Amino acid sequence: MSDSPVSPSDRFIVQDEPLSHHVHPPLVLSADDRTLHPNVYTEGSVFPLQDKQQATLLRHFVQNLAIWLDLCEPAHQFGTIVPQRAATCTVLLNAILALSSKHLAHLGNFDRYASDHYHQECLNVLIPMLSNEDAAADENLFAATIILRVWEEMEYKHSGFDSQGYLLGIHAFVHGHGHKIAPNTLSAAAFWVGLRQEIYTATVNQQPVKAPLQLALADFARGLGPAEDHDWANRAVIHCVDVLNYCFGEDSTTPSSPRFSWEALNAWNKQWTAVLPSSYSPTFSRERGPSEAFPQIWHHSSWHVTGIQHHILAELFLVSFDPKTPRIGRQRLEAAEQVNSRVCELVRQTCGIGLSNQWSPPGLFTACMAITAFGDRFHERKDQEALVDMLRLTEKEHARPTEAIQQQLIRAWNWT
Repeated sequence: MSDSPVSPSDRFIVQDEPLSHHVHPPLVLSADDRTLHPNVYTEGSVFPLQDKQQATLLRHFVQNLAIWLDLCEPAHQFGTIVPQRAATCTVLLNAILALSSKHLAHLGNFDRYASDHYHQECLNVLIPMLSNEDAAADENLFAATIILRVWEEMEYKHSGFDSQGYLLGIHAFVHGHGHKIAPNTLSAAAFWVGLRQEIYTATVNQQPVKAPLQLALADFARGLGPAEDHDWANRAVIHCVDVLNYCFGEDSTTPSSPRFSWEALNAWNKQWTAVLPSSYSPTFSRERGPSEAFPQIWHHSSWHVTGIQHHILAELFLVSFDPKTPRIGRQRLEAAEQVNSRVCELVRQTCGIGLSNQWSPPGLFTACMAITAFGDRFHERKDQEALVDMLRLTEKEHARPTEAIQQQLIRAWNWT
């Protein structure tokens, strides 16, 4: 982990506190605390904004970027509550402006230095604030950190380096205050976004998920009883986390228990599919044709896309890390062929879902994760080209950095 001075979130105060299952009010500064921290909160709303450029950036976030975060959030809190709170929370507003201007700059029609300005405005407030325990517990700052983590992921295109500084801030908030997170709050929404962000980092870098998971939200998500559709998606997300932690080594965030053995995780994976609500059935499905690399699989909800893709991603790692796979002799070769065939089939499904549901851009992002981890398993040139085309599409249309992944795969495939 980098200790870069431009990532203030590692200054969160981390405290060990017992897990509580009580419902708590939203984690925000009190009126007295707001008075003591005028750099975080303004006395009144700054809306309507007087700067048209800022208003345009705010609108861009609401209309185009909040959907990246509200995948499994029926109240769409990043698209509704967050902009409202940004009217009085300077850090939230500047985080939104920083991300929007970064996104537009990557797409090629905005000043690339504007984002640095808004990001610095966030740092000017966050650095002195995050040493304050009450401020570090403010869910508005937690939400801002989530937004800035997206900014940090996109900054990789210019810097070529991911310091993961804002991931540290997310970890610290959850570690110190996760037991107070109640369902259906902005903090809960931010928690699930942060977890999906870490799955991306863990998959790309082949490392365990480091976010603290010993809290009520995670425990509920590990169940398989009746629940809302978006809860089933979050269950797939937490399951993917547990699988990654199994695959990439012992980690303090996952309890040591037979519940997290390969056999138990594989059984849970199959049971999730068996008891999944019928509402998760695709609205249209067609197998790939002879000249096609991916099937067509349409869904009508972002949490259906998110849940199924993360469930497939977990299965990909379970198949690849199956301890029963023979390791020597002829049986090893036969098993390797079977594993490779299944892996390619699952990657095709993930990519098909992403391409078929481009109205929800993170479907492409998750597909790119599968390509990153397992793209080298494809040996036919036409399949390889289809994978690279998907990476290029994701970068061109949504400014997600994929150039490094493209080059990595091209080397693995020995393209001339």
